[in-house]
Amino acid sequence: MKFLLIINNDIDGVGQPAINLCSNLKKKGHTSKIITLHKFTKNKDIIKVNRSLILRLLLTLLNVLKKDYSELFGFGYSTINYRDIKKHVDNADIIIIYTFYKIISNEILHKILSSKKIVYFRPCDIELASGGCHFNEECKKYKSNCKYCPKLNFLDIFNLPKTNLVAKKKIFEYFKPRVFVQNNYVRNIFKSSATFRNIKTNALSLGADPKRTKFYSKKSARKVLGIDTREKIILFGAFNLESKIKGGHLLKASLKIFESKFIKNKFTSNNINKVRLITIGNKYNFNPDTSKIKWTHLGLINSNKKLNLLYRSADVLVCPSLYCFGPHIVTEAISNDLPVVGFNLGTAQGSIINGINGYVVPCYDILIFAESIYKILFSKRKKNHHAVINKIKSNCSSSNEANYIIRMATTDLSNTRKQ
Repeated sequence: MKFLLIINNDIDGVGQPAINLCSNLKKKGHTSKIITLHKFTKNKDIIKVNRSLILRLLLTLLNVLKKDYSELFGFGYSTINYRDIKKHVDNADIIIIYTFYKIISNEILHKILSSKKIVYFRPCDIELASGGCHFNEECKKYKSNCKYCPKLNFLDIFNLPKTNLVAKKKIFEYFKPRVFVQNNYVRNIFKSSATFRNIKTNALSLGADPKRTKFYSKKSARKVLGIDTREKIILFGAFNLESKIKGGHLLKASLKIFESKFIKNKFTSNNINKVRLITIGNKYNFNPDTSKIKWTHLGLINSNKKLNLLYRSADVLVCPSLYCFGPHIVTEAISNDLPVVGFNLGTAQGSIINGINGYVVPCYDILIFAESIYKILFSKRKKNHHAVINKIKSNCSSSNEANYIIRMATTDLSNTRKQ
């Protein structure tokens, strides 16, 4: 089979899982290509498509002159020319669209779905089911009908969010594409959406990159990275550590509680460095501002091996993210046997079992978050749960994702040829 994956970015977020799936599809004997707006890798299977800036400017000017503002928000305007991707669409059997924000307009989406190809959606954010925002826990009360969200309606005089919702709803109702979501939490969002509740969804974990899940002993991993074996390591990573969506502000508040309430008696003059926070990503203004917890910031990590070693070196991954669709860092940590503390949503909700491979915490409850970190670092973990843990890890594996997609594609292609 010939697969074509469409993403808007190949360097972070959605890009890495797409590249991972592409690689695994090829390993299983299929052809797989990726279309993206960026190309920061040497992967020959990634095809860079340039933005059509002139076209966007002309369309914007024309719409303003016509006083038609419906094409100016999120998905209404064309980011690329369809002719630049048409030959790749025509050559594919299966098209998997990860995201169409910043790359595909409603018009281009309609053309792809009209190509008589089998099209799957593998959304890595809520844009598919909303008027154009990244749904997160902070706006949970609007999830049943996103068009009323004040964040979307900052241009309410133009009624743009509703326009996009209606356009996407019509497209999906007509073509009825299959949607693969990351977990049951996301599936429930679609089920409760006033616009997309009738979309058929399949819950399928994003496969963890095998290059980031190789086995290293904690001792050898720390030796390579130069981390003191006596320290307790808390790992936190995000593209933007200061982002409210990623929960950096909540982590800072939780660490202060952790420091003052839970570990105040754990420190002596001999073990003052016992707990260390290691962060990766862009820190911007992020600063934990703790007195007893040491802090090391490593910046952006582009090496799969170094990420792998960090997962193996750490004692706990903290994920205070309010971003419901993931993040896939949780999947990677679980695949490395690294306990996770995360809020009760997204990947964490379905992959973490309290006391076994981490803790899921009620959203915004920084006290329980701090207590859960303490339990992992200073309490004995439950054992004899190998079967459960191995099953969770299997569901998070890259081969499981590829095999699932291949089975569905084989069935759908067979049914299409019979028609």
